[in-house]
Amino acid sequence: MRAVARAVRSLTAVFSGTVVGLVLVCAAALTSEPARAQDTPGVEIGTSAGVTIISAFGDSDTHVGIPGGVGPLTTFSPILYATIFATPSVMVEPQISVSSTSSSGSTLTFLTLVGQVGYLFRPGEASPYMAASGAFQRVSGSGSSVSGPGIGGEIGYRFIVKSALGIRVNGRYRRWFSDFSDTNEIGFGVALGAIL
Repeated sequence: MRAVARAVRSLTAVFSGTVVGLVLVCAAALTSEPARAQDTPGVEIGTSAGVTIISAFGDSDTHVGIPGGVGPLTTFSPILYATIFATPSVMVEPQISVSSTSSSGSTLTFLTLVGQVGYLFRPGEASPYMAASGAFQRVSGSGSSVSGPGIGGEIGYRFIVKSALGIRVNGRYRRWFSDFSDTNEIGFGVALGAIL
């Protein structure tokens, strides 16, 4: 029972810290005025909230989170992203999630890396977009690990608020392989990012 209580405290601390970070990013974005021309893209850093459905071998699990999780083990994979605009229309987006959970003397470490390339149809304003992505997730602990790559895509709509906050509404699909063979990830979310 103490192990469960420790795990709950650990997850609560991660959740609380992430929510505070998200609030600070949004507050900074809404109160800042970027010192750049309107048509010059900046870097956007943020996270998301949403629902992820994982299905494999006829079973499915649903995760709802703030921030939203990605990958076959979504509960422990809240994502942070940085969107870099290679051109006003082309977005290059590394995403990362690192978390660790300890209970009863054992520790599980979760690592998720995603690389995404997207295209905005109307840069500099509210715009639909599409993206392709590659991902890798690894979970290790107690002397063993599972890992695997995934490939997929995302479609969505991006809004800009006061030239400082990017908001995206999106849907994604990703197919996972290797230790996560035949696993499908379907996600719907809202991403909030500060434009720097």
